[in-house]
Amino acid sequence: MTRTNTPTPLQPSDEVEAEAMRRAIELAEGLYPHQVEGLAFLLGRRRAILADDMGLGKTRQSILAMQEAAPQGPWLVVCPASVKRNWSREIQTALGDTQTVTVVGAESVPTKSYVGWVVINYNILTKHLSDLKKLPWAGLIFDEAHYLKNHTSQRSKNCRTLVDATTGEPAIHCLTGTPMTNRPRDLFPLLQIVKHPMARSFMAFAKKYCDAYSNRFGLVTDGASNLDELSTQLHGVMLRRRKDDVLNLPPKLRRWLEIDVPLGTAANEMRHVIEMLINGVADQATAQHSAGTNDRANRDRIHLLALLTKVRQKVAMAKVKATTEYVQGAIEQGEKAIVFTGFDAPAKELQKAFGDEAVLLTGSTPADRRQELVDRFQNDPNVKVFVSNLVAGGTGITLTAATQVVFNDLDWVPAHHWQAEDRAYRIGQTRTVNVTYMVATDTVDAFVQQALAVKTKLVEAVVDGDHSGHLGETDILRDLESALRQLSPGLADASLIESDDSKNRNQDWAKRVLEAAGDHLRSQFGKNGDSSLDDDAKDSAGEHPTLTPEMLRSLAQAITGPQVRQFEFPSSRDPSTKYVVSVSGGDVDCTCPGFQYRGTCRHVIEVKKKLALK
Repeated sequence: MTRTNTPTPLQPSDEVEAEAMRRAIELAEGLYPHQVEGLAFLLGRRRAILADDMGLGKTRQSILAMQEAAPQGPWLVVCPASVKRNWSREIQTALGDTQTVTVVGAESVPTKSYVGWVVINYNILTKHLSDLKKLPWAGLIFDEAHYLKNHTSQRSKNCRTLVDATTGEPAIHCLTGTPMTNRPRDLFPLLQIVKHPMARSFMAFAKKYCDAYSNRFGLVTDGASNLDELSTQLHGVMLRRRKDDVLNLPPKLRRWLEIDVPLGTAANEMRHVIEMLINGVADQATAQHSAGTNDRANRDRIHLLALLTKVRQKVAMAKVKATTEYVQGAIEQGEKAIVFTGFDAPAKELQKAFGDEAVLLTGSTPADRRQELVDRFQNDPNVKVFVSNLVAGGTGITLTAATQVVFNDLDWVPAHHWQAEDRAYRIGQTRTVNVTYMVATDTVDAFVQQALAVKTKLVEAVVDGDHSGHLGETDILRDLESALRQLSPGLADASLIESDDSKNRNQDWAKRVLEAAGDHLRSQFGKNGDSSLDDDAKDSAGEHPTLTPEMLRSLAQAITGPQVRQFEFPSSRDPSTKYVVSVSGGDVDCTCPGFQYRGTCRHVIEVKKKLALK
């Protein structure tokens, strides 16, 4: 192999390099070193697979890289339904609230002139495919891309159709924590999406890397072969980092995952709760009244709590499907998860969803069986999910086998959550723990999230992470009533909401009132001088480490664009015939006939091995 004497590519001017470095510093602000490396990798090629472990920030890296690589838009994100709202929020957090984001399902597919972001879930792609094909996508992101592992499935065909229908050279990112969920053949559809040369022939890929053979039923491709060579082939198109290999991560990462639930979930009951709170029912039972008045106040209080419990139960059940989908992604990645809920019905549904891979702990679990369940989760590799009632399993047990803690529903006593988080985050835990709160949009969860977030930050600021004390034990119901009393009479008047549907009217009104109450709560805590209460991006514990000059230079080089390198090989049959391997960023191409047919050849493999060693 020899380097060809091709003309030296034009070097960027000093002004261009200075601007690229300025932009690199701007993009890297607030990112971890591994995220800066990932950003540079994505910007160094138009099509790529980012296969980082869950919790390493693939979403943020992809958004920043996509905006930089294709700044004009529009951009399409295809993802599971459970993370659509989170994508919308992450886009606006990373790029600013001025970004236009259309979430299909709640909204229609935009017209051809649209230049913003569109987020859609895999399950409704078929319904909207014809409309989506009309837009001139500058970039496409396929999140949880292992959903496409079956290349004959409709969802996989839909995504390939979208890519093929998009003209020009759109930037394409496939994001997944499990690029090969079972076998090398699971990787093939992702290679098709990013138009990798190896995806030209499944037969050639299967024979080379799937240990394929024929029997009387056809071609069997569920094996694995030549994995070292496959790893080399993936150099330049796929970047994978494991959490255990990434330095400087904080010991605990907390996030709020917004999800959609059916329209009008618990809307009628929540309207009654808000009206009772506005009328001061919660405080009437403790006020000085006559015996008759106190009896009525106590009855009203009991009715209020019963209604509120019904609201919370309905919202909790509505989130089970999304929680199941999210946890499934974690266990497919090889992690164990704890799932907390405040009610038995969703706990049983969650346990049923995972079958023999889950154990269930509720308040009715006999005391002599509890340690047995803990031991099974801690020691049995086949038990991957610990489903627990928040109160029953939130204290007194150690579950350090888990690296994922997921709250299906939000408790109204903050200390319950803090204690439960520490079932995994305690002495004996050697890995980063990811804590995820599932938040149902347009429900009472919106206010509870605000209250939990600000109280957590305030307590951490005051007592350096000690979650004991008055703030943690105070019921959020009191915060809600206090905030509602500060609202203007017009805002609290449900009759001002225009809608022919009572369910829609109740939900719209409750949403408006709860958002105002949340804003009031945040402003009250903000008066204590903690400006970080408004910065959701700083939810996670720990500070971002300092980035090295080498990291920033690498990112700046990716921003200025890849340089083409060429390598020359003589033909084994006719040494006078020369084949040229061209490398441009992550794109590698060879002029030999074998590469043109199979998408791979010995020349490319040799070049990739050499580049991988550098």
